[in-house]
Amino acid sequence: MIRNVLISFAAAAALWPCAVAAQAPAEPSEGVQVGDRWVFDRTDEMTGFPKDTYTRIVTSVSDKEIVTDFYVRGNPRKTVMIFDRDWALVDNTTWKFKPNDGQGIHLPLVVGKTWRSDFDEKNNQTGLNMHGSASTKVTAQESVTTSAGTFDTFKVEISIRAFPPADPSKLWEYQVVRWYAPQINYWVRDTHIAKFDKRTRESTSAELIDFSRKF
Repeated sequence: MIRNVLISFAAAAALWPCAVAAQAPAEPSEGVQVGDRWVFDRTDEMTGFPKDTYTRIVTSVSDKEIVTDFYVRGNPRKTVMIFDRDWALVDNTTWKFKPNDGQGIHLPLVVGKTWRSDFDEKNNQTGLNMHGSASTKVTAQESVTTSAGTFDTFKVEISIRAFPPADPSKLWEYQVVRWYAPQINYWVRDTHIAKFDKRTRESTSAELIDFSRKF
């Protein structure tokens, strides 16, 4: 049940009351476009070793969704992943979410803004059903430098709980932190921690190393 990308990746229902703080960086002049591309190096934080390098490329955009191809370097196979327009995951081929996985970015972002969502997910291969909830808060504005450049970002923290309705004791907990850069319509750094039975099962981080945008 460890979702590497969703866990990727990636909060789509009712907004909680939000506090307005610092002035937001300017919003991008263009939204997500077909051909936009982001490349990340991912690290296994439990061992300290490099895990992989992955690329996400936008292949289709509509008023309701963003479709991307996801590639891991060295693996010739791609994964088609579908998001809503808030970058909340809807379908990653293995898991399908209704309405989404709760990890979206609700623009415009301001420090102190919070929201919450509930979702259901189904494994397309095994038929396993899960119910989950996600709570999100924008906690800071930070300048982040990676090998791809320096970006003005919002730090977004997401707490997720998911379990099979037939056995709520089988609880998965996720802590996701993303540094979202409005100027590239995507995050430039993220961390994911997955826990089952209160024990950490996976801990990864990813950092943007390259990107290109279509205008």
